[in-house]
Amino acid sequence: MNKQPCKAQNINTETSPPASRLRSLWLGACARFTLLCLFMLVTSAIASDSLTITYVDTVHFFLLLPFGLCLTLAAWVRRSPKLGSGAKVGLHALCTLGGFYLFGYLPYQVRTKPSGMQILLILLATTLVYALVMGIYAAVTAKTREREREETPYESQFRKD
Repeated sequence: MNKQPCKAQNINTETSPPASRLRSLWLGACARFTLLCLFMLVTSAIASDSLTITYVDTVHFFLLLPFGLCLTLAAWVRRSPKLGSGAKVGLHALCTLGGFYLFGYLPYQVRTKPSGMQILLILLATTLVYALVMGIYAAVTAKTREREREETPYESQFRKD
């Protein structure tokens, strides 16, 4: 009997076959879609005045799936070993903020016809929220890497035993 512990499957998007990459992309988009839908329902329930069930537009639900796909692609870009750190940050921001604009704000903009100043303020606000979240993420990641570096014992590369 094989009694090795079960390890989570880590799909490397660079070397895995296309079918598993597509499956990983689809599962990531569906997971993000589910979380986004829950977030939308909870925020609409909190924002409503009455105790009745609030109405959420169906089109917004359908647009959350391609937005989840953009977030999954952004996560893939962030973990890519072939890209430099500057390219990772830039492409991640482009995928995330571009996905929000295309699938989150643009449908709203078509319906309400906001002024140019409102569009600029919303884009600025989303960029600031993105920068804040990614700044916190970068600080936590740097602290974690520093802690891991301190905990690993030093091994000389030049000493021969």
